[in-house]
Amino acid sequence: MEYYSTFCIKGREKSPYAFEQLVSYLKKTNDVDIVDFAGEGICCVSLEEDTDTPKDSFKIKVDTDSIKICSGSVSGFVYGVYSLLEMWGYRFFAPDCEKTPDKLIKLQPGEHIERPSFIARELFWREAMDGSFAVKLKLNSARSSIEEKMGGKLMYYNFSHSFNDLVPVERYFDEHPEYFSEIDGKRTKNKTQLCLTNPDVLQIVIDGVLKWKKENPDYKIFSVSMNDWYNNCTCENCHKIDSHEESGAGTVIHFVNKVAEEVEKTYPNIFIHTFAYLYCRKPPKYLKPRHNVIIRLCGIENCFSHPIEECGAHISAIDVQQGNAASFRGEKQDENLFLKDLKGWAKIAENLFIWDYTTNYANYLQPFPNINVLQKNIKTYKQFNVKGVFAQGNFAFGHASALAQLKIYILAKLLWNADENVETLIHEFCESYYGKAGATMEEYAKLFLDAGEHHAGIYDSPAAPYLSNELLFKADELLKSAFRKETENPYLERLQREHLSIRYVLLARENLSNPDREKRIDLFAQDARRLGISELFERKDFDSSIKFLKETPLNSNRKGVLSISYPL
Repeated sequence: MEYYSTFCIKGREKSPYAFEQLVSYLKKTNDVDIVDFAGEGICCVSLEEDTDTPKDSFKIKVDTDSIKICSGSVSGFVYGVYSLLEMWGYRFFAPDCEKTPDKLIKLQPGEHIERPSFIARELFWREAMDGSFAVKLKLNSARSSIEEKMGGKLMYYNFSHSFNDLVPVERYFDEHPEYFSEIDGKRTKNKTQLCLTNPDVLQIVIDGVLKWKKENPDYKIFSVSMNDWYNNCTCENCHKIDSHEESGAGTVIHFVNKVAEEVEKTYPNIFIHTFAYLYCRKPPKYLKPRHNVIIRLCGIENCFSHPIEECGAHISAIDVQQGNAASFRGEKQDENLFLKDLKGWAKIAENLFIWDYTTNYANYLQPFPNINVLQKNIKTYKQFNVKGVFAQGNFAFGHASALAQLKIYILAKLLWNADENVETLIHEFCESYYGKAGATMEEYAKLFLDAGEHHAGIYDSPAAPYLSNELLFKADELLKSAFRKETENPYLERLQREHLSIRYVLLARENLSNPDREKRIDLFAQDARRLGISELFERKDFDSSIKFLKETPLNSNRKGVLSISYPL
């Protein structure tokens, strides 16, 4: 078998970052030299301009003595370098886990072309937001720290729920209650939305977006989107539009289209982003979003343990602020409302994006059985011309449990190439990430592929039926077996962090009167902090959550748990 041993690298001016990354990784492999001239026996790797190649895409042209990475964008060069490295056996599993081959096999001559499955590839998992790691997985997440030199990222201003930022209820309600939702004949201040047929509200929002753009000239997308609850306005004018459109999206699209039309006169190349979520998830019957409007469809009510094309189960009501929801109703064969909405928006929206949910937000450490579902859902989104996917996970600072890093790796790979072999991804990840315990942890991961006949929601309690005693016992035994096989760090700490997931559920399900339960919870808390866990429940104080766990472990009403806030 032939191997490369000496390289000449050219094209620094095309992308200094891509050039430096290639050189840096090649130097990590044994018996590889880099020289600054091309000659006999030297493989010349060069970055070549190719303006016909779409942004983010690239070609790798392999000849007997040369390799060319061809792209028309900085991001294409950066992604192309990482793909070339992967062709040689390098892997980028996590910020603290990479694989470097001992030698570099000579590649077969030919042309390798890669184009992303989605133009927007976003993971809202904290450990995927480090820019230097995110670009290795070809993410361009708006909330990541990806820099321009790395290829850049999506430039969103005020990414999500922005109604209150544009028209603050604290500033306007007392003098202008008519700017806000009328519910049962009364203007509402608490958990309100905007009155989207009020002309003053429209002008305030237009002025607000124009101000945002002027103050943030690099941004290309501006969010004009509902607050994170229900309570849409039902005044006579709003009700008339929504009734005609047979959806709360009627007033939303009517309003956002006007904002987009007016803003376009000054800034023709920006987009207005809005949600199809909760009361406005269903597409309007007649209205269509303008060409410069992005629709972000959110299926927060869905079952996440079965593919959306196979399961119509959904939750009827949800409270994001309190982190709880109604129970599932319906079986797999029921009318699939989300799939119907997805198809409906796909017919009328030029720019359809998805907000997906990939963990349990009420119990971050709790196993979430969705690995089998990730690829099927992503393929469904692609089938219906979705242009971008935002996969929200555990965004707490620090580390996460519940197979978080594995899911980050799988999701990122699928957002770039929806046809990736997930079994291979799982095997390679576990083999490297867990050291000698890799095979055992691969078996462990497969315990949580899906929930069988049960549905899984993003606010399920530790009493969720898919977390049977038998399953938890088997998971616990596999982790204990893994500890016996691997005793060295960093592998040991990774195993311990995963064990927190099972320990948490077992403690939460335990009878409050069991002897020494509080002491074991204190030990659990000590271990969790040592292993970098900062939240048990989404944006809830850690110590307050531990106190809650001791007193009312399965109670979904967490009003007494101290909330925390930080920039998202």
